[in-house]
Amino acid sequence: MDKKIISLWSLLSLVMFIICDLLMGGNAQDLIKTIIVAVVLYLLLIIGGLLKWRLAYHFLLFVVGIYTLAMIRIVFIFATQSHSGVSVLAVVFAVLGIIVNLLWYRIAAKQIKSDYVRIVKKNVKK
Repeated sequence: MDKKIISLWSLLSLVMFIICDLLMGGNAQDLIKTIIVAVVLYLLLIIGGLLKWRLAYHFLLFVVGIYTLAMIRIVFIFATQSHSGVSVLAVVFAVLGIIVNLLWYRIAAKQIKSDYVRIVKKNVKK
């Protein structure tokens, strides 16, 4: 799979998380910190993957998983607490974000597998 496609889906995943985070509201300083951490994590690992850093996509797999759980939490809060203050728009973007992340997993799985095989073959030759 083309790494550029994985990178584009990763950026879409990041954008979906940022939108959900903004729609959930909260303290402005906390929002800024959360967004900065997310952007740094995603961009560092995307660039690492494009530069053929060995475990970049494996770590990105973990990061996408964590942010998927955050989106699942938004849906869960909306479903269980009627007075939670979570907007329907936030839930819609959270569901779309979950779908984007699941598609990211499907797209990235082949690249992660080929990276793993390459790493194992390289280490076996030593």
